[in-house]
Amino acid sequence: MSAPARSQLEGLGLSASCVDVLRHLWDYLDDEMTPRGAERLRAHIANCGQCRGLEGYQSSFLDTLAQLRSEFDAPTELRQRLADKLKGQGCGCWAKVRGES
Repeated sequence: MSAPARSQLEGLGLSASCVDVLRHLWDYLDDEMTPRGAERLRAHIANCGQCRGLEGYQSSFLDTLAQLRSEFDAPTELRQRLADKLKGQGCGCWAKVRGES
């Protein structure tokens, strides 16, 4: 599943900058953006409470996954299935889920 279309998000009354954050947040959190793109999102997040909350939530989600991975020795097959599912949802964090980083 990919990110919602820009027109769908703008139809919700979001600003163009908020739409960019929603569409690229996983890439931003996974350090998979260009420095210029990351700086643009970082600047918007710093000044937008709604996007700052979303970034905090998504970041906490990734931190929790990493913590659970270290606390529970999940079978390799389960970690791979979870990583594949996240990748299919547009999350580039599958390497973290598999324990590669």
